[in-house]
Amino acid sequence: MGRSERSMPTPRIILACVAFLATLPAAASAQGGGATAPGGGGSQAGGGSFAAPVPGGAKPGVDRRSRPPAARRRGSLLTSFELSRKHVYLHGRPARIRFTLSGRRTVHVQLRVLSAADRSRVATVDLGERAPGEHTAIFSGVEAGVLPAGTYLLHLAGRGLRRAPAASSTADVEFSHHAFPVAGSFDWGSDGSRFGARRGGHSHQGQDLAAAEGTPVVAPRAGLVEAVQYQAEGAGHYVVLDSDDEDHDYVFMHLRSGSITVEEGDRVRTGQAIGEVGTTGRSTGPHLHFEIWTGGWFAGGEPIDPLPLLQAWA
Repeated sequence: MGRSERSMPTPRIILACVAFLATLPAAASAQGGGATAPGGGGSQAGGGSFAAPVPGGAKPGVDRRSRPPAARRRGSLLTSFELSRKHVYLHGRPARIRFTLSGRRTVHVQLRVLSAADRSRVATVDLGERAPGEHTAIFSGVEAGVLPAGTYLLHLAGRGLRRAPAASSTADVEFSHHAFPVAGSFDWGSDGSRFGARRGGHSHQGQDLAAAEGTPVVAPRAGLVEAVQYQAEGAGHYVVLDSDDEDHDYVFMHLRSGSITVEEGDRVRTGQAIGEVGTTGRSTGPHLHFEIWTGGWFAGGEPIDPLPLLQAWA
């Protein structure tokens, strides 16, 4: 065989070279210098072939989840919430609610009345659209119909309304249909203080509540003052109140001289002060003689034992 024939590659050598080239990485080669293109973003000068950016994609180095909460959540912030009184009476003085909102938008606010026992919703009071700033509202217990007597939680809420970490959005309140007539420490007394006890030829027509002289006496229910009188040999200074929404007259006897704050014809609220415990008239010590009459007081009505009602109100 001649020299030229021995220098020619054989088919087997060619196949081996092709197989070797197939195992090399498929990296793009730069035309200007033969460098392998990086796996990141493309370079027009290097001649590499790279994927195009995805339209609408996140900018390099920005993680949406790392944005502060204020940038992701917008709305109003409740920064203060308080209630002026913790005990509200039916037809009495309402509680005043004060709250402050911060932010840039108005929010529709609701006052939700929740059961203190299980936090179930009992009623909802719509307070309407409220702009950022200080606001007031009232709670009387009748905004959504008369609530049953009991303990409730008042919760301020609204769509988009958030509570500041240092603020509260809930306050507890007691709602009662009647007020106990002695606003202070008292004693039920002995058997002689009860309704029906014998008193010098007649039956005791009320319940005696012993208390310190000067202790406030309040109206158990809103109503009309029918009488403000004085009886030296009996009741002393006394007041008769015709209550609203029920067929009852309430009578308060032996009140302290100069303490009566109402006049005949006045309308009073539940829980409003009408006088003070005293010992005027025929009395052996400071106490309130309290009577309840169904129908008019000495005007076709009759007295009933007030003790069961007083115990329910205490």
